[in-house]
Amino acid sequence: MSAAAYSGAEIVKICPNVSDIVRITARKAGHRRALVFEGQSWTYAQLDAAIDRFAASLSALQLPRPSVVSIFTESVPELIIAYLGTARAGHVTNIVNGTLQGPEVAFILADSNTRVFVTDGARWRLLANRHDLPETLEQVLVAPAPGDGPWPARWARPQTETFSSFLNGSGARPRHEELADALADELDEKLESWTPDPDALSTLMYTSGTTGKPKGVMLSHRNIVDNAARFAAVHYGPDDRLAIGAPLFHCWGLINGALAIFWAGGTALILRRFRTEEALELVRREQATQFLGVAAMYRFMLRAPGSREALASLKVAHSAAAPTPVELIERLRGDFGIQYAESYGLTETSPVITTTHWSETRPGSCGRAVGDTELKVVSPDGTPVPPGEVGELWARGTAIMLGYWRRPDATRQAITPDGWFKTGDLVRMDEDGYVYIVDRLKDMINVAGEKVYPREVEEVLHAHPDVADAAVVGIPHPDKGEVPKAFVVRKPGAGVSAGDLIAYCRERLARYKVPAEVEFVEEIPRSASGKTLRRQLRVESAAQPVAQTSEAERS
Repeated sequence: MSAAAYSGAEIVKICPNVSDIVRITARKAGHRRALVFEGQSWTYAQLDAAIDRFAASLSALQLPRPSVVSIFTESVPELIIAYLGTARAGHVTNIVNGTLQGPEVAFILADSNTRVFVTDGARWRLLANRHDLPETLEQVLVAPAPGDGPWPARWARPQTETFSSFLNGSGARPRHEELADALADELDEKLESWTPDPDALSTLMYTSGTTGKPKGVMLSHRNIVDNAARFAAVHYGPDDRLAIGAPLFHCWGLINGALAIFWAGGTALILRRFRTEEALELVRREQATQFLGVAAMYRFMLRAPGSREALASLKVAHSAAAPTPVELIERLRGDFGIQYAESYGLTETSPVITTTHWSETRPGSCGRAVGDTELKVVSPDGTPVPPGEVGELWARGTAIMLGYWRRPDATRQAITPDGWFKTGDLVRMDEDGYVYIVDRLKDMINVAGEKVYPREVEEVLHAHPDVADAAVVGIPHPDKGEVPKAFVVRKPGAGVSAGDLIAYCRERLARYKVPAEVEFVEEIPRSASGKTLRRQLRVESAAQPVAQTSEAERS
């Protein structure tokens, strides 16, 4: 299906429920491959039947509607089945970041009033004996994962059973490929009759909480279906095989990866977790036509042995979460013949609000507004700035979240009374509506009143032939308030020094933008979504105050 042929109202009329994205293709072309995972595949008919099975079993629990089902796994088929099955049963899914630790997960489960919890054995062992699990938790479904070993069973509250036995309505544990062996129409009568509401809450996704406790972002069926359909209309076709390196527990991987390729009727190729060799093998084996990930993944793949042959089938690379260095884009295109498309958005915007087909991209830009999204760039007082000037990006339209879960105060701070969402990102927008990310508002470095955007300095560092990766943060300075500090990963065998890099930057940047310090590290810390963990770098630097006169200030 092409969203280009439909209005927003028509899209949700066709798909009032997120799970209908799979059902529509299953009814039209059920024989087509929908999903490939670790050598096994599901047709659309099989996947839709599995979603029906989960929905029927969930309905049999007779939970109040809507109740919250939380999913805490890696990127596995069970996540997709549980997510869409929960939606089909009229409940709400809370997708938990698979990299979080026990206390963080326990907080999210309690805050969301979780009643059913889908996880794997290793993760359940992490949580089972915690005393701060919510009283609302009634059922735990444990999916298989390599190296799980025995997992703790609890026969009281919550009840624990395997994901596959729950899916099949029996205690028998079938083979993995039998998860979806029933026809969807056999289970329709078991589902309670209810009318789907496209504006009802569908999904909770908790933000990272860099300034406090995580906040649950509330997304409706309309938010998600519209975003997946609009993205698919720009980028995917039914013959595409999309390798998804981004985690499915992030909206980029789930909505613009899996759900968008399902809307197009193509095939989702999923990785349990991104590992360079496994990603290259998946692309090679399945002859993937497109890849969806983040900049760091492409950097790892391009420098791996045999990458040129492994990526030969790849036509387009998609990236989001963090801007991709220009030198990496040039290498994708020039050395590997892979086209590149960058998108931009946040969890609060469902997530993508700017993108462009690879043939219409502009260097350094993350594209133009998607669908009915309105964009404006504003000064600190909310006044629009002229094209080309830097300001904060505000957005309005179907993509904007319903709000933050049980946080009306935070919702009011983020969304203006007339519906504009404040992204917190500094951008400039040209006269044609192309958006160029400058930096996060909170990451801007104030050097004696001069503004320094870390990305600008990082672009210069990435262009150095001996630099494999780099990140820049602001650190305290006794006279200037802040100065830039660079964390750099050298390429193997490179001997570049801190002084060399400072001199290199001095030739290409204004004096106040030149890093006052350079620290060499083994790797740049990043989140699972690929975002640089600048706060972690600032914390690591806090005990090392810069001298009053730094090397960058000497002539």
